[in-house]
Amino acid sequence: MINIFIGLSNNQIKSYEALIPKIQGEKILLTSNTLSINEDLFSQVIYTSVTFNNQASSKIQSIKNITSKIKSYKRILKQVEKYKKEKNIKLYFTYIEDILTNYMLFFFNKNIKGIVVEDGTLNYYYHSIKSLNKTKVYLKKILCLVYGLNFKLYKGHSSGIEYTHVEKQYVRSPHLSLFPQKSELLLYSKRTASLTNTFLIIGQEAYINENGKDLYLKRLNELISIIKSQEAYSNTNTIYYKPHRHGARIDYKLLDDAFKQKTIKILDANKPLEDLYFNTLASKYIFSFDSSALLNIYLEATEEIQKHIKFIVLLKYNKQLKSIFKKFNFEVIE
Repeated sequence: MINIFIGLSNNQIKSYEALIPKIQGEKILLTSNTLSINEDLFSQVIYTSVTFNNQASSKIQSIKNITSKIKSYKRILKQVEKYKKEKNIKLYFTYIEDILTNYMLFFFNKNIKGIVVEDGTLNYYYHSIKSLNKTKVYLKKILCLVYGLNFKLYKGHSSGIEYTHVEKQYVRSPHLSLFPQKSELLLYSKRTASLTNTFLIIGQEAYINENGKDLYLKRLNELISIIKSQEAYSNTNTIYYKPHRHGARIDYKLLDDAFKQKTIKILDANKPLEDLYFNTLASKYIFSFDSSALLNIYLEATEEIQKHIKFIVLLKYNKQLKSIFKKFNFEVIE
């Protein structure tokens, strides 16, 4: 059996590494050399030097970013060409909007079977190609055609779970996920930490690319008002802001101006927030819109730690997640 894993983020790779002990056969990871890998767990790791993050702030930058990815993906594909006619082959991935994943699942090998692996909230609400920026989708399609790489305008859920050749999905809460009939438990280690009297804001700059910077800044200012209204606000001296790895950057002076007399620390966008949280930050108060990291931190924390972390969600962008956040007793503000 040939098992191919597409690792676009540290979180995805960590989930794959948790699955490795139960997978038989060759294990080939396609990933970026900017990510953290335990190479001993894989039969082969095929790297690209291009980051999978997209921080484009203009259409020209978006075109350059997508083009760079396509060229990089084509170099990766040359290294797995020998598996194009393999009869026993599985593909592990998280979502089919990604160009490499899309090509591998739909065009690479007619025998391929898909396995979805959770990487946040996507598996818990209905997201499809209609949820995406149409201009960006068609731009991907056109650029792929220009460079000779097929891209399917897929149907159904963006995880790909609805396709018949996608066998199942590994998720951390199968009973809460969409398509529980095709869901299996993704095992993960519980973590603990000594909580600190600090505030953590999880940015979601990816929404800038979808809805524009002005709207994002408006939402961020709403979130800032909520933060400043908290009873614990006067007792904290440090506020962390973790930018999303995707999306244009904001002017962080906005935060300095909003939180005067507080120490504002901007965290590295490329580092996994979950690791930063449990190893360093351990903030008692976490604020965001609908970030996957909210769910990841909650689920990875021990029950005792869960009781003492306050999660506050300003649910303006994706109200379909309300029921999920409510099940975990997050404070949801609309």
